[in-house]
Amino acid sequence: MKILRTFLLVSTVAIYIITVIASLSQGLNWPAVAVEDVLALGWRSQFDIDFVIHLFLLATWVVWREAAGTKAYIFGFLSIVMGGMFSFPYILFATYKAGGDPKKLLLGVHAR
Repeated sequence: MKILRTFLLVSTVAIYIITVIASLSQGLNWPAVAVEDVLALGWRSQFDIDFVIHLFLLATWVVWREAAGTKAYIFGFLSIVMGGMFSFPYILFATYKAGGDPKKLLLGVHAR
């Protein structure tokens, strides 16, 4: 669990740094950049679509893990819109909340 937590912490810092750099160089209008990439139907399109599908799968897991309440849907929405900027800290916090138990980490409120 220490390796996962370290990876999540490093990933969180890295994604925030990359986001600041991208915002400074390309501006905050990331949807325009993403849509342009998808419409080009090249390798960036393939990567972006694969990533969006991954985000929806992650959001589905988060909503299920949190028992599909209001908080769960907010967390699911943030998982899609913010990607790793939300998901990495969410999973890191969940590792501590689960006491390091992988079953509790994966199942959330459904763990017995």
